[in-house]
Amino acid sequence: MYRTLFSGLLLLFILSGCQDTTRPETRLDARPDWIDNPGEGAVASAATHADGRHAQEELAISRARTRLAARYGVSLENVLTMREKAENDSYTVRSESHTRQVISHRELKTHVRAIWRDPVRDVIWAWVYPLE
Repeated sequence: MYRTLFSGLLLLFILSGCQDTTRPETRLDARPDWIDNPGEGAVASAATHADGRHAQEELAISRARTRLAARYGVSLENVLTMREKAENDSYTVRSESHTRQVISHRELKTHVRAIWRDPVRDVIWAWVYPLE
């Protein structure tokens, strides 16, 4: 029994020395530079959303547009209505979002430059830029 245990530990020790440590580890999910330096654009994020990834992405874009609009003197008002219902052992949440935009003789058009998802934290970042 001790011989089998010793053989197993010896084999484990030998195999641990066979790791390839010559290659540097590259991260495909590295945080982009535009998150901290958006230039003339605006950046916003959204965490995990109850309605899925698409709703999470739309929320991040909406937040970035709101930030950009505030910078250019355009007022955006987001209204979120949530309804909760609890019955027996089930619980549901339903939400509706409405956006009201007030423009003082000015139109602000935007486009999405980039979107990045942080796979570790499940956060989506959106980078929005004004169209000239």
